[in-house]
Amino acid sequence: MARASIAHFIAINVLQLSLLYNSGLFAVDLSYDGCMKDTTNSSYSVGGWCFLLYRDSSWGTIKPTQDDAQTLCGAKGNLAVGVTTKMLNKFKTNLAGIPWRWIALIRNSNSTDRKLGWTWKTRLSNGNYATFPAIMSNIPWRTNEPANDFGNENSAGVWYNEGVCDVQYNWNNYSPLNIFGVICQFAPLQWKYLQRGHGLFQISAYRIAQTTATKTACFHQCHRSPFCISMAFNPTINDCQTYAVSPEDPRFAGNVTANSAYDWYIRDGMEY
Repeated sequence: MARASIAHFIAINVLQLSLLYNSGLFAVDLSYDGCMKDTTNSSYSVGGWCFLLYRDSSWGTIKPTQDDAQTLCGAKGNLAVGVTTKMLNKFKTNLAGIPWRWIALIRNSNSTDRKLGWTWKTRLSNGNYATFPAIMSNIPWRTNEPANDFGNENSAGVWYNEGVCDVQYNWNNYSPLNIFGVICQFAPLQWKYLQRGHGLFQISAYRIAQTTATKTACFHQCHRSPFCISMAFNPTINDCQTYAVSPEDPRFAGNVTANSAYDWYIRDGMEY
């Protein structure tokens, strides 16, 4: 995050502290059902997932690191990945009382380019981590971000009204007043995947996995992934390809390869 931005970030926190501690929004059920029942404008559902901006008032001024945030969404959720630009923009503009919101976006510290090496890494309920290289064009970065001004800003989150910013994983290095929340991601036990024409993506950066599987197993692979939005399946050779983007998203529709041998399936209820 740019150094000049930090002063502005601190300046708005006094008001936001008041907003936060005068609200009782954060006693929530950390589950898919609990997220879907939210009435506080702190949730957003898309493609079957429910995303929830969560903060426990018992944290006080304690600022969880990004590593801490990986465990704060409960046994039924995970730290959110940015499934669409619209989803991340949604959490840029809601609940002013929480200026900073952790997401599961990290950068490889060995990368010498501030714009390279970004990866989604989220801890699943079984304790394992799911990872996928971030598609930078699908992230609504704040202007001039990622900046890596301090040389070790290898974590990222959503800054209220600004966008996604890179920061150090431990915000105690910035200000004692910053109020933190985490964006949690919850999945239903079952969901619908709608058949939408034919084709596939041949851009490897969009592909989560390519396996030989039955159609049912291909659905299961997509549903278990916190990244999967669509899949292309060839029933003749049982080729299953799962993707982190949709052929119906205007950002990526132009990269679809027509192929009548592959059936497209997309999560019901997607928004772009």
